[in-house]
Amino acid sequence: MYPSPPKTLNKLNFKNLIKFIGPGAIIASVTIGSGELVWASRSGAIFGTSLMWAFLAAGIFKGLQVYSSTRYITLTGVHPITAWNKTRLLKWWFPILFVAIPTIFTMPILFSGISETIGYYSLRLLGIEETSGAIGSWEQFEFFGNIAATVILGSCFILSISTGLKLLEKISIAVLATLITCLLISAILLQPDLMGILKGLIPGQVPEFEPWVAEKYGDTIASRSKWAEMALYLTAVGGGTYDYLGYVGLIRDKRWGLAGRKEATKQQLEDAISKDSSQLKNARKWLRAPMMDTTSSFFFVTLVTLLFVIMGASVLNPAHEIPSGNDLLNKQEGFLSLVHPYLTWIYRGGVFFAFIGTLYGAFEIYRHSVLEVIRAISSKLVEGSKTTFWRKATNAYCIGFALLLIWLPQFLSGNIVDRMVLGAVVGGALTCGLWCFAMLIIDRVHLPKALRMGKWLKMGVILAGTVLTYLGVLSLFDYFS
Repeated sequence: MYPSPPKTLNKLNFKNLIKFIGPGAIIASVTIGSGELVWASRSGAIFGTSLMWAFLAAGIFKGLQVYSSTRYITLTGVHPITAWNKTRLLKWWFPILFVAIPTIFTMPILFSGISETIGYYSLRLLGIEETSGAIGSWEQFEFFGNIAATVILGSCFILSISTGLKLLEKISIAVLATLITCLLISAILLQPDLMGILKGLIPGQVPEFEPWVAEKYGDTIASRSKWAEMALYLTAVGGGTYDYLGYVGLIRDKRWGLAGRKEATKQQLEDAISKDSSQLKNARKWLRAPMMDTTSSFFFVTLVTLLFVIMGASVLNPAHEIPSGNDLLNKQEGFLSLVHPYLTWIYRGGVFFAFIGTLYGAFEIYRHSVLEVIRAISSKLVEGSKTTFWRKATNAYCIGFALLLIWLPQFLSGNIVDRMVLGAVVGGALTCGLWCFAMLIIDRVHLPKALRMGKWLKMGVILAGTVLTYLGVLSLFDYFS
C-alpha cells in the first residue's frame, strides 16, 4: 500500500525536510501579489501596525486549511474535491456550486487584475503619467496600460508553457528569496517602532479610521465599515480556493505517499494498517513532506505580509497616503527611497519578481485546478491525451477572458480594485471557510481512525473554518451592499 518513504523523511531535521519544499514554493510565489504587496501596505497605511495579529491569524488559518488537504491526498491518493463528490452529505452541490464555479469564475479576474496592476506600474516607471485625452473608448493612460498588461500576460504564458515543474519550482524559490531579501533590507533600514509591532501582534480591537482617511478618501474607503475593510484584507492574503485546488493537485506530481500512485478506500486503508504495522509508520512519515512544504509556504507568505504592513505603517501612514485606484504600487516606493533614492530599485525588482512570479506560476496552478474539477466529475474525462486538451482549454479560457476584461473600458469591466476585491471575497475567505468544514467531514467519513486528524489539528481547522466563513459572509455583504 504505502511505499517506503525516502531516508530523508526518517530523520526530522531542517536539512532533510527542506528538500521537500516544492509545490509550496510555487503557491507562495503565486499568492504573494496583490494581497501582500497592495492590501497589506494599505492596512499599514490606514491602521498602522494594529492589525498585524489579524494577518498572522489569516496566514495560520489558511495554512491549516491547506495542510488538512495535502495531508488527505498524501494518505489516500484522492484529491479532496473528488472525495467531496463521493460523500453523500456533500455530493455535487458543494464541490460544484461552492468550489468549482467560484474557482473557474475567479481565475481570469485575477489574471487581468494582476496584469493591469503591473502594467500601470510599468508605465509610471517609464515616465508616462495620466493625461487628458482619449483613444477610442479608452482614456489615453488606460489604453497604454492595457497594451503593457497584454504584453506582460502573454510573456508569462509563453514562459510557463516552455518550462517544466522542476524549473518552475527553482524559479519560484529564487523569486521568493529575492523578494524576502529586499523586504528585510527595507524593514531594517526604516527602523520601525518595535513596541508598536509587538503590540500589533496581540489580538485586539480594530481601530476606527483616523480623521484624515475620511477627509482624503471618504468616498472610497471611509464610506465602508472598519470590519468590512479588515475582512477584505484578510480574504486577499495567502490566495484562495482557486490556488489551493491546483496546489493540492501538484502533490500528485511529487508522488508523496499514495498521491499520484493509487487511490485507496477507507476499507483498503484499514486492511493495510491492520495486516502490516509498518504501513501506519510509513503513512505518518510521508506526512512530514506535505507538512514541511505547506508550513514553509505559509511562513514566507505571512512574513512578507507582515513586512509590508510594517512598512506601510512606517512610511504611508505618516504621509497620509493609501494605495488606491490604478496606482497600487508606486506609493510603496517610499519604503526604500526615504533611505536612499537608489534603493528604490530594490523595491522595483521585488515588485516585478513578485507579480511576474504570480502570473508565471498561476498558469501551472490553474491548469491543475481545472483538471481536479474535471476529475471529480468523471475520472474518464482526464485519461490519456484528454489531459492535454483540458490544459489547453484552461489556458485559452484564462487568457481569453483576462484579455477581454483588460480591454473592456473600465466603465464596463470596473476598475482593478473592484475586480480583485470580488475575486478575493468569493475565493479568498467564504469558500476557504467552507472548505475547512468539508475537510472535517471527509476526514471522518473516508479515513480510518488511526489516520484521522489529531485533536489539535482538528480544533485548528474548526477555528479556521469558522473565522474565514464569517469574514467571507461579512465582506461579501459589504461588497454587494
